[in-house]
Amino acid sequence: MNHDEIQTRLSALIDDELPADEAQALRAHLNDCMECREAYAAMLAMGTWIQRDAVMPMPPALAAQLTASLKPVAAIPMQNVKPATGPGKTRTWFWPGLTGLGGLLAGAALMFALLPLWQPQSDLLTQDLLAGHIRALQVDHLSDVISTDQHTVKPWFAGKLDFSPPVHDLVADGFPLAGGRLDYLQQRPVAVLNYRYRLHVIEVYAWPVAGKTAAGQTLQTRQGYQILGWQQEGMNMWAVSDLNGADLQRFAQLLKAAGGAGQRPA
Repeated sequence: MNHDEIQTRLSALIDDELPADEAQALRAHLNDCMECREAYAAMLAMGTWIQRDAVMPMPPALAAQLTASLKPVAAIPMQNVKPATGPGKTRTWFWPGLTGLGGLLAGAALMFALLPLWQPQSDLLTQDLLAGHIRALQVDHLSDVISTDQHTVKPWFAGKLDFSPPVHDLVADGFPLAGGRLDYLQQRPVAVLNYRYRLHVIEVYAWPVAGKTAAGQTLQTRQGYQILGWQQEGMNMWAVSDLNGADLQRFAQLLKAAGGAGQRPA
């Protein structure tokens, strides 16, 4: 099959609707084809967005704005509406609720267009982090450089990023380094470090801190995944994993200690 034929089958692959042999062949192709892998990742991201965001309640402020923009139309009994008749007249029907319906549809379209703008930036960030992690798991592309040696992983990023991410091996603590890759987040390239804990995968996204930093540690749960954010060595650090929250927090503290960071996590 060519690229177009394969990409038409990606939706069925995501929904587990393909025979096992065909699904295996498509996954093998995805490992070798960047174009199809990007199309597959885009479909996964869209599915994640629909499941996560399409059922979100409308923010109160947006609901008030839309309500104010829609003018109520008084209902007119149909028996009081007379069609135009007479010589030279064309019979025309008037439906008084059409204006209200059109306004409602326009308001609904506006709501879906503006809804992402009303989401808190912290929510958008964690959604992007989770989407990136799920894409990497789905296409089995967690690392561009596979190594347990921090002196191999850290130099690999040189020349690929405008910063040097902190890379530390925690094998002695049960969290061995597994590799790293590049991703795109918050409108910029970021480093992603991969760690393991038993059978669990931990991805750590890192990029430079910009602007005012916040104190405290952020731990969220989304779709069964834990997302933990902090700062160290001048970097925003966000870990995403299906590991339980307590162990993920312990991992973050060990990583901070390895970096000799004196600041509190954020």
